[in-house]
Amino acid sequence: MLTPIDLLYITLAIAASLVTLFLCITLIYLILILRDANKVVSSAKDTVEKINLYVMKPVRAVQNMGKYMGPIIKIVEKKIEERLEEDDKPKKKK
Repeated sequence: MLTPIDLLYITLAIAASLVTLFLCITLIYLILILRDANKVVSSAKDTVEKINLYVMKPVRAVQNMGKYMGPIIKIVEKKIEERLEEDDKPKKKK
């Protein structure tokens, strides 16, 4: 026959087993959620790297090229204006 203390020990053992099982299942779900979050972060990182490669680098290259092309464009404009002014002046006949 079971004494009350034996029944208490059996009940505590079953409760501890159920709590352990619950914690294991919770840990498994947490691991799965973190794995999925890691995949999402990795995908976002790849997307940001692609945007940087295909959008931001060409934009920066054009901006840097603009710094060097500005003075050259001004010189070319000045030369074109000088030639237009020379063409506007009447030529002397000999």
